[in-house]
Amino acid sequence: MAQQMGQPIPDKVKNKPQLNDDLYFYYQAFLDLDTTRTHNMSPTPISWLAIIEYARFHQLHDEDTHELVQIIRAMDRVNLKHVEKAFKDKTNAIK
Repeated sequence: MAQQMGQPIPDKVKNKPQLNDDLYFYYQAFLDLDTTRTHNMSPTPISWLAIIEYARFHQLHDEDTHELVQIIRAMDRVNLKHVEKAFKDKTNAIK
């Protein structure tokens, strides 16, 4: 988008980390599961049931399902903190 607007590509995009192949599954799972959350006054956490259904769809074993739940929940906590901060920053900028 920066290039389309004639702006330089931000460093954090140019120097983005490369995911190992085994981590790409979790990243894609998070992106997929992010679409299942509800957005009332603010985004809600990804539901446990959505994560379990995702694991079932991908035929994960119990141990792998447990790992998926832990990883997605950790990623989601960090994501929600960023969303909350961005919302507060935006609200404070309007005042």
